[in-house]
Amino acid sequence: MDQNSVLDFTAPARPTTPSDEAAPLTRPQPAQDQQAPRRKRAQRLRRSPRLLGFLACVALPTLIAAGYEYGIAADQYVSSFKFIVRQQTPQTTEPGSVLSALGGGNPMLALIQDSEVTVQYIESGQILEDLRPKLALAPIFHTPKADWFSRMGANLPPERQLLYWRRMVHPYFDLSSGVVTVKVRAFTPDDAARLARAVLDSTQALVNDMSRTARQNALAYAEQTAHAAQLKLAADEASLADYRNRNSVLFPELSAQSNNSVGTTLTTRLNEDEATLATLRAEGQSESSPQVKTLQARINATRTQIQKLEAALASANGGKTQSLASLISHYNALKETAALDEKLYAADLQALQNARNLAAEKSVYLESFVQPAMPVASLYPERWLVTAETALAGFIAWILLTLVVNILRDQLD
Repeated sequence: MDQNSVLDFTAPARPTTPSDEAAPLTRPQPAQDQQAPRRKRAQRLRRSPRLLGFLACVALPTLIAAGYEYGIAADQYVSSFKFIVRQQTPQTTEPGSVLSALGGGNPMLALIQDSEVTVQYIESGQILEDLRPKLALAPIFHTPKADWFSRMGANLPPERQLLYWRRMVHPYFDLSSGVVTVKVRAFTPDDAARLARAVLDSTQALVNDMSRTARQNALAYAEQTAHAAQLKLAADEASLADYRNRNSVLFPELSAQSNNSVGTTLTTRLNEDEATLATLRAEGQSESSPQVKTLQARINATRTQIQKLEAALASANGGKTQSLASLISHYNALKETAALDEKLYAADLQALQNARNLAAEKSVYLESFVQPAMPVASLYPERWLVTAETALAGFIAWILLTLVVNILRDQLD
């Protein structure tokens, strides 16, 4: 038996028919081609919310803003003025005096502080109180010429009026130049100019009041200091007079000089008498001789007088408890105190005179070098800027909203 026939257990192949040879080979259609319509529908659905979001976030707010700014918003006119606060330094004030101390060590710092005060005043409710007797604000800001969103509401509380005032009046202080610029807005050119002049007048009145108050305070302080120095000097003179009366000495120094002069004369006489006595004794005169007795008696009397003078200068004087040296020491102390107080009183009188001269001047004043003018064209509202800002803000909001929606959709898918 043939080996190949034994080992071949495979089934016979099916014979090929003519129909099999004529049938074409077909490829199965991929799944991507079947999902293409579905993807297109999803893209159309995604584009629709984006378009709606763009219309809602960008187009509609921009149209509303443009319609309000160009069709409803009322024109606002600006009248501005500029001023600087100056300080006139008195030439009579010496360094270290009372006025220089009151004026502060740094004049530029004082000017900056005064300028800041004017800015704070213009932005405060105090200026509204000061303007009411001069100018009515309701006809200016609550006028039919203003649109509903721009006009001031009727019967507003003071806090709301102040907020509206800060929207319409803008002061600015330039620290580098010291110039204060104030811009006042209103709905008519005449109202803007009148309101700017009223603000300038009120600010100038404030600076004048500050200057007058400062001068009055400086003058009152100088007068008080001079009066206190005068009272101190009078008390010193009264102490000197009382000291003289209690010790029965008008001028202790003159008394001491007189005693010293008498003591010198007595000492000279004593020396001469002792020399004469020694000469007589050398010549053989006895102690019982009249000349020797006379000289000895005079010498004893002179010594007694010298001892009394020395006692008056350095020991008990006429039964009093104080010596003349002690009297002189206390008297000199009182006299030096009185002399010092007299110098201080003279300096305070000079400071008082300087304060009076300063009070007659205008030490701090407001100088306006740009006066309020009548505006011609309206500068506010800035319609194109508001419209562009609205469009830009809406576009940014639309971009952020689109990103958030896409992130959430990817997370859900």
